[in-house]
Amino acid sequence: DLLVLDESLTDVRAIDVCRAIREGTQFDHSVPVVMTSPTPVDPRTRMAAFAAGAWEYCGHPVDLEPVFIKLETFLRARGELVVARGEDFVNATTGLYTSFGLRQLAGKLGARALRKHEPFACVAFAPQVHDREVGSSMLWKESPVGFADVAHVFREQSRQSDVVGHVGDLRLAILAPDTDAAGARLLVARLQRELDRASENKSIGGQVRLRVGYSAVSDLASSNVNVAELVHRAESALDHAPIQGDRNAIVSFDDLPIY
Repeated sequence: DLLVLDESLTDVRAIDVCRAIREGTQFDHSVPVVMTSPTPVDPRTRMAAFAAGAWEYCGHPVDLEPVFIKLETFLRARGELVVARGEDFVNATTGLYTSFGLRQLAGKLGARALRKHEPFACVAFAPQVHDREVGSSMLWKESPVGFADVAHVFREQSRQSDVVGHVGDLRLAILAPDTDAAGARLLVARLQRELDRASENKSIGGQVRLRVGYSAVSDLASSNVNVAELVHRAESALDHAPIQGDRNAIVSFDDLPIY
């Protein structure tokens, strides 16, 4: 990933954009930021760009060869950091398991379910917050605002046997041992009730509705799928869940059309 900001922007200064994203919490600060200028370099402007968080400042005339060499170094460092993060078991922001952590635990949980011929479910969630009202309809959207609070509710209110993961920018997933399709829907209903209660108590900021996709089997041993495949199926089902969240925005992988 690489962000390039040009000084010739007419509606806002590139330095102001750079400073805003560096001071915010929603931008990944390991992404290199390069600023470009259509005019020769002004030393004071260059220093201001670096102070705002730019990794490189390029003014005309541009000597491209050293710029490309630097970019290769920046992107290599960025790539190594992404790999290192991907091998973390726990997300530092939410305190939940990462996708890597879920994959590692899926094998162990699946082995037990196979031996005991137990049901197993994976449920994927995309929380949506109340955005605005149009007429009599309430509109919802996925937003990073309040996501950490929702993740906290999931962590606190899930069963001890469940494994809760932060599997995407704004997505959560639960590995639920000894849980069939009916149990998966009960799990969703219980978490929605807890979110409603947290909203009423103002322990989370505003109303939240869940877009949900799930995949569940009544006997993992006879299902011919493993837990990793259940995760994939749950995420596929989530992709088909209605965008405008409501209490019925729940889709089972088994109900998806077969093409």
